[in-house]
Amino acid sequence: MKLSEILAEPTAFKKIEIKATTVHLDRAVTALQQKYGVATKKPHIQDLETKLFDFERRVGTGDWSRFPWHMASELLRSFLTSDICDDPKWLGVATVLLDTLEASDRKSYCRAALDAYIETYRQSGPVRERLRRILKEKSTEHIPVRRHLIEDFQLFNPTVAPFAIGKELANNDRPYELVKSWGIWSPHANGLFEEAFKKMLEHNAEDLNTFDRASFERVMNWLRPNSSTRAEASRAAGIEAMVLALENDRTSGLRDDVEKFLISTFGDPRITPAEWAGVSKKVLGIVNRWMTSKSLKMFFDIISKFEGSHMWEPRRKFWTAVDEREWIDDAWVVLNADGAQYARSLAQEHDDRAFLSHGSLNFHERDKCFFIMKVGNLTIVEGTHNFRVRIFEKSAQNAPLLRTKSYEKNEIHALPEPKMGDAFIHDVHGYWMSKTDDYMRRNR
Repeated sequence: MKLSEILAEPTAFKKIEIKATTVHLDRAVTALQQKYGVATKKPHIQDLETKLFDFERRVGTGDWSRFPWHMASELLRSFLTSDICDDPKWLGVATVLLDTLEASDRKSYCRAALDAYIETYRQSGPVRERLRRILKEKSTEHIPVRRHLIEDFQLFNPTVAPFAIGKELANNDRPYELVKSWGIWSPHANGLFEEAFKKMLEHNAEDLNTFDRASFERVMNWLRPNSSTRAEASRAAGIEAMVLALENDRTSGLRDDVEKFLISTFGDPRITPAEWAGVSKKVLGIVNRWMTSKSLKMFFDIISKFEGSHMWEPRRKFWTAVDEREWIDDAWVVLNADGAQYARSLAQEHDDRAFLSHGSLNFHERDKCFFIMKVGNLTIVEGTHNFRVRIFEKSAQNAPLLRTKSYEKNEIHALPEPKMGDAFIHDVHGYWMSKTDDYMRRNR
């Protein structure tokens, strides 16, 4: 008889029969998993198959030495969440693992099965269907979560559970902690609770759109419940729900708070785009727009600290008006040493990491700070004191780049070449404003 034929016959295998005492080790592993959440990174398929071959050997020989229950639990979870769990090649393994689950009251093993179900609750196939049936029929005392989660929210009914759980989360001010209190170690894992969070957002959509602060705080609690925990799978959905609700808000004060939260949690998307993976271009554009205005405000605040010239106030009004037209598509502040130090104090004073998003000068500049803007096809450089406004067209090769960490003097002080831009002196009569405005209107 071929090995494949043997593996296809369930009665050829025994259930896992670990007789060695591993209670203390299992408890230690369980405590670590409970504290930090179960691992969400899938093992490499070759590593998993190596473990499965070893498991087949153990089943065939009855050798369970050096194979404590926490290893059996991890194998069960890794296998059930893998892409090969329904491969006929591993039918015998699946049968033994699930037969053991059906007969076992071992909490760590049942926990692994529960975690696998939560992560794959929407996936079909005979192995996962049997997993669901076993868990549904199993006595609730053997499944290490709160009983009402199974009964009241129909945990093992994949068509009902996310809606019922989502509705409950939408009515709780601390949804992440609520899910933890139910006995779920990793609320941020892929799968069921990721979908439940999306249903929570749907339930709260109207409140978000009317700027109900409690609804925003609910979403923020899920995305970052504490200083060491951040959402991964559900991150993009939470960011989008809050940002879209605040797209046109300028008066509630919520926008500033949400912006601070997002930047402190996930960083400036212009600098750390990987932290914003999955967020739509539209939402990224809105956040970039917020950060552009914040950069302009930072520039104003710092110049107010160091620039004593009466000529600065007209510049503030001019560029504020340009920003309110939403002409400035992107912006980057470049600060001297004193300005950078003051930016750090502003970040601390306002509890706002956005003030740390700036470039620095790689040359000695006692007084000047600079503001680089993208206005349509134009790159514009503004500076303090007697610095001339520089306007570079798209074809200009010497326009300074945005978001460089440090700048050389020739980058900042470069002038546009003929027919590739222009530069205007800040005159006391304000002619520079009309010239700059006209150039932008014609060429942006």
